[in-house]
Amino acid sequence: MADNVFRMTGAPPPPNSNRDRALEEEAKDRFTECRKQKQEFYADIREGYFFAAPHRMRQMTDSGHTPQGKPKESGEAATSFPCELTADFVGVVLDAFMPQANQWCERRPGVMIEEEIKADVQAEIKRQDAAIFELMRSSNLYAELPKAMNPDLAIGLFALWIDSPIPSEALKAQAVPLRELEVNLGPFGQIDDRFAVRNTKHRYIKALLPDVETFPNEILEKISKEPHKWCQIKWGFWRIWEERGTETWQKVVMVDDILVDHDRLRGAGCVPLLPVRFNPSPDWAIGDGPLQQGLPDLRSLDNIEAGKLDYIDTIIRPATAIPDDSVASFEQGIENGRAYPVRPGSEGAIKRIYEPGPADAAIWGSEMLETRLKRLFFMDWPTQSGDTPPTATQWLDEMVMAQRRLGQPGASFFDEGPKEIFLRYKWLAEKKGVIDDITIDGDTISLQPYNPAQAAAEQQEVQMVTRALQLFAALFPEEYKAFVDGEKTMKNIAAKMRVEGLLVFREAQDMQKAVGLIGQLMGGQAAPGAGGPLAAPAPTG
Repeated sequence: MADNVFRMTGAPPPPNSNRDRALEEEAKDRFTECRKQKQEFYADIREGYFFAAPHRMRQMTDSGHTPQGKPKESGEAATSFPCELTADFVGVVLDAFMPQANQWCERRPGVMIEEEIKADVQAEIKRQDAAIFELMRSSNLYAELPKAMNPDLAIGLFALWIDSPIPSEALKAQAVPLRELEVNLGPFGQIDDRFAVRNTKHRYIKALLPDVETFPNEILEKISKEPHKWCQIKWGFWRIWEERGTETWQKVVMVDDILVDHDRLRGAGCVPLLPVRFNPSPDWAIGDGPLQQGLPDLRSLDNIEAGKLDYIDTIIRPATAIPDDSVASFEQGIENGRAYPVRPGSEGAIKRIYEPGPADAAIWGSEMLETRLKRLFFMDWPTQSGDTPPTATQWLDEMVMAQRRLGQPGASFFDEGPKEIFLRYKWLAEKKGVIDDITIDGDTISLQPYNPAQAAAEQQEVQMVTRALQLFAALFPEEYKAFVDGEKTMKNIAAKMRVEGLLVFREAQDMQKAVGLIGQLMGGQAAPGAGGPLAAPAPTG
């Protein structure tokens, strides 16, 4: 994890000054408060990893060196269904909020901009937004997002570090695991204080902090005398709310509890560490994701699946009663394909102790739990429940309802996630000179987020307009053709459906020609001998 390469102010004051001491104490206090937030969720995170990511490291404290290797906890999950759910959930969220092929965030001119210049401003915004998304695609963002989100998104919190370690190269996004992330809520209920923690050896401190010009003497002594010992590097950020004008953040870098660097960053998107919650609450810095909510059902499902395996094992290798006067010893089991001697008269005593009951109840119980979990993970897409396929209208209505369910927690997710990622790339694009600020008479450009809740509402609006047009055409055919402007209506519907970039409408002069040709065809003039530009040549005598 590289340090931020863009300095917004001059060099920081020399280490060990009075100002540094006060900032160091503040940073330690904020870090302690962040860690208290996550302590309440240690058990849920570990259990979520047990079901959905059995190979992930489950040590959440990051105190000292994090041991390598797979978790050594006793027992294994009896089903892989949670792993499938969390992977599909990540795909659903990415397709809904951040599809790679689309521009999933856009800016629009502010309401105070005059109408005569709004079109020019909008054109410049579209050009810049296209450049920002091209910068995203040239980076590893879309490759790193699934790594960061699976399964942390389903737990309720994941994080990315987005920066430009080498200015001449493409931007880099890096997944920050929960064990390296500490966050806390700010004064307005959103994530404010945030720390990324990395365990490393003293010999790697300078490599991880290339922009720190001067290290305190105690750190230099550890690097020199104890290069093999472990330490913690902490990158911390919190908002300075006293700055009312430009958005300003305090940045600190600490080795263990010693402050080695600090700076102030300015501008929306200036912070490289982006923690994102799903289904947040006003009480905690970790969201209440579907994996946390589904833990009771996952425990029941795991017990049922384990019971199924025991039932099958009982059917295949049943418990057997044997006579104690037999010349053969069956205590260690019977091997298939072998012949065993039995004393005459005792062969009837070898039999099953009991017959297991039917497994119908367990099978139905697991199906009910899987259906409930699919709904919890927003995977309950429309299905054909009967022999008769659903109508197109019914299918579309169910899809709208599914999108609306995802849109409720998705509204806050979009503000903390995709919107902040977009602003981060915008900030980096400005620093790299890819785009410039757009300022017109001091008016700022407002960000207009686009999310599934808005898409569902617009889709429902399109449905209502379609039904209204069908009703008007059937009841008032003459008035319908006279009053409804087909060209403008089609353009409005295309804009609502976000497909105006794919549809190509003819210009006015071309449209008149097309209408004339269509009229000739409908009037029968395309028949042989009818004349007209599309007619076949008349026979000659």
